Amino acid sequence: MNREELRQLLERLNLRGNHVVVQTSLASLGPIEGGPASLCETLIEAVGPSGTLMMPTFTQTETIRESVPNRNPGAAISHRPIPYHADLPVSPDVGIVAEMFRHMAGVLRSNHPTHSFAAWGRQAREVLSTQRDNNPLGPLKKLNVMQGQVLLLGAPLQAATVIHLAEERASLPYLGRRTALRINAGGYEERVVVENFPGCSVAFDRLDAYLDPNKVHRALLPHGEARKIAVRYLVNLASQVLVNEPRFFICDNPVCVGCASKRAAVGNIPAMQGQG
Repeated sequence: MNREELRQLLERLNLRGNHVVVQTSLASLGPIEGGPASLCETLIEAVGPSGTLMMPTFTQTETIRESVPNRNPGAAISHRPIPYHADLPVSPDVGIVAEMFRHMAGVLRSNHPTHSFAAWGRQAREVLSTQRDNNPLGPLKKLNVMQGQVLLLGAPLQAATVIHLAEERASLPYLGRRTALRINAGGYEERVVVENFPGCSVAFDRLDAYLDPNKVHRALLPHGEARKIAVRYLVNLASQVLVNEPRFFICDNPVCVGCASKRAAVGNIPAMQGQG
C-alpha cells in the first residue's frame, strides 16, 4: 500500500477527532511504502490535531523479576530483568509499529515498568498521566471516559487490551501482583510492585460471537479487515459476559501457566445468570 491508499483506508474509518488506541497486524496490510513509519504518520494525520492516538508499548517480558512461564507445562525460564527506562524497546510480541510510534515527533510515553503507553495529540499528556503503578490500565480508563475507540488494523480481538478493564471491573480474583524493575528519576534501579496485573488475553477472541455488527465500523484490508469499536461498548459487553460466566476469558491452552492459575483463583465463583 502506498501513502494515498493508506489515507483512503483510514478515511473510511472516520478517525478524524477520535481518541483511539491502535493495535496492528502488519501482515494484514501487506507491504507498505515507507514501512511502519509511514503507517504511524498516516494514523496521526487521520485523527488530526483534535484527536488522540495511543498504542501499548508494553515491556513486561523484559522488566518482570519473577520467572516467566515457557511452553512446557510446569516449567519456567528464569532471566535477569531489564529495568524499565523511557527508551527501552517494546516487547517483541507488541510489534514493530508500536516501537516505531514511540520514536515519532511529539509522541509521549508513560513511565510504567510493564504496561507503558505511547500517545500523540493535544490530550496525550492528560491521558498518560492517569497511569499509576497500581493502575496499569489508567490510560485506557481515561479513553473510556473520553468516549474513545479501539482500532484493530487486522489484529484479532485478543489484542484489544481494553477488555482487561472488564476483568478489573468484575473484581476477578485472578488479577495478580507482579514485581518489576525501573530506573527512577534519580537514575537508580528501583523495585516496583504492579497491582491488577492483566494476564493472558487469548480468550478475548470468544467475544467476537457476541459483537453487534451495527456497533463495529469495518474496512477491508489486503489480507483481513480493520475494525473500529467504541471502548465503552466493548468493555460493557465484556462485563455483561463475565457476570454470566466469570471463567469466560480463561483460555483452554493446557500449557498456559497464567490461565491455569486464573482457573484456580476463580475456583467456585458461581455464575449469576440473568444479571447482565
